[in-house]
Amino acid sequence: MAISAIGSSGFSLSQTTIDRYEADVTLDANGDMTVVERWDMDYSSELYVRFRDIAYSKYAEGYPLYEDSGNTADFVESAASVRVIKDGEDITYKVRTGYSWENDRDEYGEYITCYPYRLYCESIFTELWYPEDALGKVTFEYEYKIAGAVTQYSDISELNWMLFEYAEGKIKAAEVTVHLPANLHTIDDVFVWGHSLASGTIEIVDSDEIVMNLDNVGKTDYIEFRILMENDLFPAIDARNVVLHPDMNFATLSAYEAELADETNMRILIAQIVLYAAIAGVAVMGFLTVRVYRKYDKEYEPRFTADYYRDLPGDETPAEVSYLYYMKKINDEDVTATLLDMIRRKFVEIDYQGQDTTSKDAEFSLRLVAGKDRSQLLSHEAHLLDWFFNHIGNGTSVSTERIESYGKSVGNAERFQNDARQFSRLAKRAGEKRDFFEKTLAADKNRAFANALLPGGLLAASLLTGAAFSLDNTVAALISGIVLVAYAIYVATIQKRSVNGNEEFVKWRAFRKFLVEFGRFNDYPMPSIIVWEHYLVYATSLKCADLVMDQLRVKLPVDEETMSQATFMGAGYRMRGFYFGYALGRFQRSYTTARTNVQQTIVAANAAKAGSGGHGGGFGGGRSFGGGGGGGRSR
Repeated sequence: MAISAIGSSGFSLSQTTIDRYEADVTLDANGDMTVVERWDMDYSSELYVRFRDIAYSKYAEGYPLYEDSGNTADFVESAASVRVIKDGEDITYKVRTGYSWENDRDEYGEYITCYPYRLYCESIFTELWYPEDALGKVTFEYEYKIAGAVTQYSDISELNWMLFEYAEGKIKAAEVTVHLPANLHTIDDVFVWGHSLASGTIEIVDSDEIVMNLDNVGKTDYIEFRILMENDLFPAIDARNVVLHPDMNFATLSAYEAELADETNMRILIAQIVLYAAIAGVAVMGFLTVRVYRKYDKEYEPRFTADYYRDLPGDETPAEVSYLYYMKKINDEDVTATLLDMIRRKFVEIDYQGQDTTSKDAEFSLRLVAGKDRSQLLSHEAHLLDWFFNHIGNGTSVSTERIESYGKSVGNAERFQNDARQFSRLAKRAGEKRDFFEKTLAADKNRAFANALLPGGLLAASLLTGAAFSLDNTVAALISGIVLVAYAIYVATIQKRSVNGNEEFVKWRAFRKFLVEFGRFNDYPMPSIIVWEHYLVYATSLKCADLVMDQLRVKLPVDEETMSQATFMGAGYRMRGFYFGYALGRFQRSYTTARTNVQQTIVAANAAKAGSGGHGGGFGGGRSFGGGGGGGRSR
């Protein structure tokens, strides 16, 4: 909106810099909003007239969600005022002021109005009488009140507002502080999204205070935000500002903010289609789906049918077992399991640093065993050693503390994430070399997809006949389209183990059951600690290590001879508070902590770059089409 000298109501967007804009916004229990603004101007030429246009319509033109015509706001004329400050001195007494709602006139004798003229907008006029006051640093302070600014829905209340949409010049820095009514909620109950082309941050300081900071707000940029708050903050809200409509609630508003405008509406529609798919898919394609399941999806009948398998079923690495057990997935536990396996196989040694094992924060150091032949290691195993010792550690050792803190810088976090992905890729590649899954599955899926011609044809017929004959075929199109999507998703996600893979799977499943329940076997002879360390490696990938350890603490003896054979289960044996498997839990916790730190670092970095919504973050582009608007103009 680059406007310059447009008629008698024109104004200049040049020769003006705004050093800082501050707004202190206070909401009360009625849902009314009081705004105190400070504009620190720097006039480089004699621009001695300023207008502050304040729009207060609650719905911007093009608002894509439901509008309630009764949900309106009012500009409280009696609460509006302006002060002008020059060099720290209040010079308002030397300034002529005028107000649009009082039908005052500007320096040309024209009625004071917003530019361009619009309903639901008032303008505050100031004219500096003395040239020396109109040059250099001048501060304008405005106070105004919007009654009914907040809208309350069935499960959430909203302030969706644009403070301004234009100004005389670029704003170097801006800060907006929003005060909510006093409440006992936590910051998790407050959601904020900022909208501006400028970069900025949002901080939810407390459940009743939000601070937004922006830099370099352009001349035709805007500051707009949506705040979602609990309804009990506004017990005295006016009935006209309560909108009870099934489409207006927290879910709709947060979804809209996530995707913006038309994309959100489309996603809402897609979500509805998916819902219908779950209901209608069985009725339309039930028979064919059952047939496909029996032919392509149902697992083979295994030869092994016993409840328990008391020895290791195979020689697969723990990550390969996870690939088989969890249908081609590699989990966080597989990193820990592989590390424990490297310790068990004596590629890595534990250096317990003498801390009390009853301390949750006790630290371990890991050392690579020098001279160990690694030629037989699989790619993901070799990568893990390189990842932990060369990337995180110093080449020969690494501590649990170093693992946990490594991802606190952006560069390290990104490298950690890449290493984790590479481990997963290599482990999957190792699993792919095993005869675990049907090799003809891709061709089988293509044959199954042919059944989709039926709902696809029905969908095409519904759309074509509706367009050709102006028919409302919405229901038919939805039913056939949803079934098509549901069936396609089902076929695409079919995973089937091979005969050999399913045989191995049921053995590993029986082995897991044995590990979980062996404490109930009174006649079961306890194997050595070496065997249990081997078992625990796989129990980690099978996500039952904690249950196994609880039983081992009761069943397995603790003595010098037993401990002399141990690798990771004997760490800290001579320390007070020792118990079996402390290292196992510590390593898993360290890796989980490291992953959490990595994710937080990357999320924070991305938020700083592009802005984010919800519980604070930054400003993003796009519009929330909030109420308010207007801006500042000088001439």
